[in-house]
Amino acid sequence: MIAYIKGIIVHKETKQVIVDVNGIGYILDVPPRVATGLPAIGDTVTLYTYYYQNRENKITLYGFPSRDAVKVFELALTVSGVGPALAQNIVARLSPLQFQRAINRGEATTLMRVPRLSKDLAQVIITKLKKNIATMKFEGDADPSKSMAPNAEVIEMLVNLGASELEAEQAVEKAQKVLGDSAQRENLIKQALRYIRN
Repeated sequence: MIAYIKGIIVHKETKQVIVDVNGIGYILDVPPRVATGLPAIGDTVTLYTYYYQNRENKITLYGFPSRDAVKVFELALTVSGVGPALAQNIVARLSPLQFQRAINRGEATTLMRVPRLSKDLAQVIITKLKKNIATMKFEGDADPSKSMAPNAEVIEMLVNLGASELEAEQAVEKAQKVLGDSAQRENLIKQALRYIRN
């Protein structure tokens, strides 16, 4: 089993990254908010991984910024109705301790901040995971939006201005391609707004 991958980023998209490790390129699926916060192409990155094989025997390697994020992803997948895409959204939207607190306190509204997570499913998650997650220990309380700055902050700002999370993520990706990886946050916002308004 692959616990983590450390290597050079050779390619990245909204939901996928290729990491070169000693001449071997690993394709990892990552949440969009994680992808936008990754280092530039050519830089070194460490991603903690989860190996997933679906019913059609398709194998996917998922990448996350921390071991805690992998724990949350794996735990979310144990809930009926939660697949890899939604589990990724949970990891991207809530920190491990935010997720844990929401379940322990029965705060369905906090869970519903996750895109495509309905009220009914939030209640199912709380009921299913409350016992297991209560005793789990997490290494840190890093807010995803802070750990993936500055692009995650840009996405958050665009959402606050009325864009959907998907629109914001796609606009920021386009703006990043135009302005480059070293673009300032203010310039990213201005450029991204052009794509949303169009």
